[in-house]
Amino acid sequence: MPVQEKSVKLQQRIILGFGFLAIFFSHQGLSIFATPYYQMTLGVDPMWLALGIKLPAVVVIFFAPYIGNLSDKCRSRYGRRRPFLMVFPWLSCVCFGCIWMVPTSWSINTQVSYFLVMVTLFYFANSLWVIPLKCLTYEASTNSQERTSILAFVAYFFKFGGITYQWLFPLAQLSIFGGVVIGIKYVGWGIALVCIGLFGMLPGLFIKERTYKSQQKNKSIPIMSSIKAVLEIRNMRILLLIIITQFMLGSLAANIDYYVLVYYMNDGDIAQGAISKGILSSSYAVMGFVSVAVITKLSAKYGKRQTLIWVYTLGVFGGIMKWFIYQPGQEWFLILDALLCVSVWPSLGVLVSSMITDLIDSDEKKHDLRREGIFVSVQMWTLQITIAISAIFSGAALNWIGFDAELASAQTDSSIMWMRILLTGGTILSALICLILAKQYDLDERKV
Repeated sequence: MPVQEKSVKLQQRIILGFGFLAIFFSHQGLSIFATPYYQMTLGVDPMWLALGIKLPAVVVIFFAPYIGNLSDKCRSRYGRRRPFLMVFPWLSCVCFGCIWMVPTSWSINTQVSYFLVMVTLFYFANSLWVIPLKCLTYEASTNSQERTSILAFVAYFFKFGGITYQWLFPLAQLSIFGGVVIGIKYVGWGIALVCIGLFGMLPGLFIKERTYKSQQKNKSIPIMSSIKAVLEIRNMRILLLIIITQFMLGSLAANIDYYVLVYYMNDGDIAQGAISKGILSSSYAVMGFVSVAVITKLSAKYGKRQTLIWVYTLGVFGGIMKWFIYQPGQEWFLILDALLCVSVWPSLGVLVSSMITDLIDSDEKKHDLRREGIFVSVQMWTLQITIAISAIFSGAALNWIGFDAELASAQTDSSIMWMRILLTGGTILSALICLILAKQYDLDERKV
């Protein structure tokens, strides 16, 4: 095992955690406001709204490698990452606040055009600080296990954000604002200024960057050559395939569960299905906190690869059990589903991300060059593209199995059966493929 260095102090971890809370609200704040405001309040067509949210994200993510490369090559008295964190969270803040300033007197087409432009600017400004912040977190420690604990620590902030963000739109509807149109502006700018601008800037103010010898040599390697070098790393391809599999098949199953809860477990009763969904979501939130702690402990004792193998082995078993857990009259059994299946999600943020940091060290040893920005941007590019494809695939799958919203509770037996198969089979297949991939990964703690 490597020699332990002095631990990253608690206050530094907390500051990084606030930075990741800013990432959470910058990612989730848009979707949690856009649907109830632009669609339900202003009357924008849901298809155009979905395109307005997803299309700019896909376009902007192609610039991610260039932003990562720019961050890697930045030379300033403050470091490579901190200048980005001092400026661009505030640019992102302004763009986010402006999204909700659309005049209600405009036509729907003009409102959609305004939304599309502002969201594109917002996503671009976001990339300019999110990538450097993740790089700063990845390089916070040179010790492999400590990096895992740091990523686990900031994951708690993500979980906290997951519990609170659903209350943002109800907050905007309070009578003190005199109407939702005014409320959304106040709450939107509040989230922009505090949760994105201020929280995003804190790591740039208070985190001191680590200096690497290779960083001082100022090597200049073409960006496409750097991307090619990263993708040629066998273990990196394995981790990217795990991300793709989890967000394609795993997300498909996660998107189907609501339909199974409503149309199979509650015979088409949407209100009762929402209660079941509340039990499931709350269980996943609570179990998420616990699973992060357990994953961190197991990783420190048995290694990241072995822990990841155990996580996906449990995920296969959890997928099988979904067939028996999701049954009418068994709402409280949904807690068992969270217990068995929740760990596959934090493992991506904690274990897979930490394993990528190990590959960054290995890459530096081979090429004498630090390029966290390229690794992070490739990781983010893979993630965003996969999420976009998964969202489209989930809708297509519902059409393919014959789901018809107009039938309400009168869905066909075949449609309901296929919902259960997609829920169970998607979970099993996702965990099984990831399990096989995890076993192929060969950079263990001894080699690190």
